[in-house]
Amino acid sequence: MNTILQEQVLSVFRLNCKQKRATVARGTDVVVTAGAGSGKTSTLVARYLHLLTDGLEPRRIAAITFTKKAAFEMQSRVRIKIEELKTKSGSEQEQAFWSHLAEEMDGARIGTIHSLCAEILRNHPAEAGVD
Repeated sequence: MNTILQEQVLSVFRLNCKQKRATVARGTDVVVTAGAGSGKTSTLVARYLHLLTDGLEPRRIAAITFTKKAAFEMQSRVRIKIEELKTKSGSEQEQAFWSHLAEEMDGARIGTIHSLCAEILRNHPAEAGVD
């Protein structure tokens, strides 16, 4: 089912060759840089969803943006695409997969580097030497 889900993800985006490579890359970090309106957010959303098809929970993926506005936009687009994928699912099992992910999105780590660092410090103050 993993391959079917991955193909579903790719089918809801119009990615060029470089964007598709960034989306499907595994075993490496990916940094996406380009000009305004070039599809950076779409590429990152596609990669995020593609990683979820590997069985990763949203909480285990850190998606870092420079601004709160960009983080909100990315999280919003992820939610919209999950709903689209749920609607287009070919089986109950696929629909259940996307429904489960929709429920898990409140715990997603999509934010600024500052919000990620603050979360780490709040959750591990002793290790960080913070009162």
